[in-house]
Amino acid sequence: MSKNKNDEALITIATFSSSVEASMARGALERIGIAAFVPDEVSGTFSTYSRHPGGIGGSVLKVFESDQDRAIAELRRLHMHIATPPAEAV
Repeated sequence: MSKNKNDEALITIATFSSSVEASMARGALERIGIAAFVPDEVSGTFSTYSRHPGGIGGSVLKVFESDQDRAIAELRRLHMHIATPPAEAV
């Protein structure tokens, strides 16, 4: 039985320094058929600066778990600049 996307978890695959950059990445993924989401767009906090302490990770990009590998490969292929998530910051 195939899994319904409605039952599938959304996971964060990238953190960008602004929601503008995250939205550009979302558009790139959607052009190749991968549903992608930038929560800042939905909440109306579209911004060009980081809201996190230390200036790291202004906006996240989420995809369905089954699309994770393909989405990451596409972002790498496009040489998208991805900020380091706060959990990985040194």
